[in-house]
Amino acid sequence: MTMIPSRRIQSSQPLRSGPWDVIVVGSGFAGVAIAYYCARLGAQVLVLDSQELGGGSSSACAGRVQLIDSHPGEYLDLVLVGHSKLQTLGEELGVDLEWQTPGHLTLIPDEQRWQSEHQRVTELIDHGIQAEMVDTTALTTTEPFLDVNGLLGASLSPESHINPFHFWFGFFKAARKKGTVFKPFTAAIGFERHKNQIISVETPQGIVAAGAVVVAGGAWSGEILGRAGIAFPMQFTQAEALVTERVRPVLNQHISLAGFYETIHAGDHSVALGVGQHPHGTLVISNAIQSASTVDQKSSAWSLPALSTAFQKFFPRLKNIRITRTWAAPSPFLPDRRPALGWVPGIENLYVAAGFHLALPTIPVLCERVAMEIMNRVEEQLLASFRPARFMSAGQISIS
Repeated sequence: MTMIPSRRIQSSQPLRSGPWDVIVVGSGFAGVAIAYYCARLGAQVLVLDSQELGGGSSSACAGRVQLIDSHPGEYLDLVLVGHSKLQTLGEELGVDLEWQTPGHLTLIPDEQRWQSEHQRVTELIDHGIQAEMVDTTALTTTEPFLDVNGLLGASLSPESHINPFHFWFGFFKAARKKGTVFKPFTAAIGFERHKNQIISVETPQGIVAAGAVVVAGGAWSGEILGRAGIAFPMQFTQAEALVTERVRPVLNQHISLAGFYETIHAGDHSVALGVGQHPHGTLVISNAIQSASTVDQKSSAWSLPALSTAFQKFFPRLKNIRITRTWAAPSPFLPDRRPALGWVPGIENLYVAAGFHLALPTIPVLCERVAMEIMNRVEEQLLASFRPARFMSAGQISIS
């Protein structure tokens, strides 16, 4: 497979000293969404980012709106609300999200995985969601380019797809229209704390005052909070993927191997294969995973051959498709694999919004409630189980 390079786009706006009602640190999906919803409630919002806008993990999103990867119960209910909200969100933000519903196939290589996937399908059905187990004969019919050798079958479940760049840009554009100022390449290098409040944020361009500070820095959130004297249990792996040239339609659903999340947390140099075809014809082939303690957004030497080998095992007839670009990005998570949403214990005006699981369907729902909580200073019940205070008892958050 041959690789052809591409480039990124960035944006900037001027900075003033404030005071700002809300300063958001981080301009990924969560940062721009929180900025928009706060601005919609009348706040003067400043968004800071040490890199180009949206240049972190959000720039590496594949656009999947997953259902089967949701935790059963409360989180699946949340994802279903977000899935419904996404269908009209583009109209609100003034962008075409390119909404599609291709569905999802989870390939099953052994009996243990079959039983696990059958349980997940049962949970979806119990929630009124159409899902089923399919055998290799059905797989061959629905995905003619898929080699089913070594497979028992697959689970078939609903899944939608949007354009993640339009998703980000929609929130960015709508927030800026409401007066939000975005400042790329402007790190929050320090925080001035007085008693139990953050009274200002230091940047290379000057010190800015704020009524509330929101850390929405994804994998960088632990590092950012560390500058405020807070130890926070942000973790991440490095995920890598490749994108191909445009080809005629060759896939009908998004396809992945069973055990995706177990694989990505299993250790160094693992491939949790996922393949999807975008409306304009490119294939996104993911995920090569390795453990990481520092952020590195460069593709590694092992990942591309490993991804290519895994892809060609299941799609040998597509082995001559050319690669146009690759990406590497941190994939952030917290110890219990749930987001942290709430005020940092002991600091009245410092809010953390990080570790989102299944970001595309959950961001519009959770970030709207986050904004309401920040602006109204009234606790939102929907966010109750995601409080960062849950890490205090385990000694995973400390304040110096």
